[in-house]
Amino acid sequence: MNFELCRLDAKNAFAVSEIEKECFSHPWSEATLSSEMDNRFSDFFGAFCGDELAGYIGGRTIAGETEIFNVAVLPKFRRNGIAKALIENFIKTVREKETQVIFLEVRTSNLGAINLYEKCGFVFCGIRKDYYDDPKENAILMRLAFDGTQEYEDWDDEE
Repeated sequence: MNFELCRLDAKNAFAVSEIEKECFSHPWSEATLSSEMDNRFSDFFGAFCGDELAGYIGGRTIAGETEIFNVAVLPKFRRNGIAKALIENFIKTVREKETQVIFLEVRTSNLGAINLYEKCGFVFCGIRKDYYDDPKENAILMRLAFDGTQEYEDWDDEE
């Protein structure tokens, strides 16, 4: 599948909000997305298949640390390398901003995403108890460090 990666801004907030609605139990509103997309510390990228936004990634970098807010790909476009391409492009972009570490949270049940993040170099660094609702679930905190401290730790969701 052919897709093109592009930087997103507030004019793309509606399309991103539609992806949010389809992919998350508590989607960000168009207004919240628009505001965050206008934040000078934030980066959002989308993958377009023709004129359709197939997926996106968004995050914020402050003081050498980056947090990825969301990575989402519409179900009909999944398993085509879009999420991996978005993550790799995002990593490259924030590295140019001299970020030292990238963090993200993921549901403990989202094994596909966890596997993808691990393939992109992220490792487990903690659990956030009852972080998600609908359904209630722990979050796995993962990081990708660029300072030589990247170590894998085994985790157990039952701790």
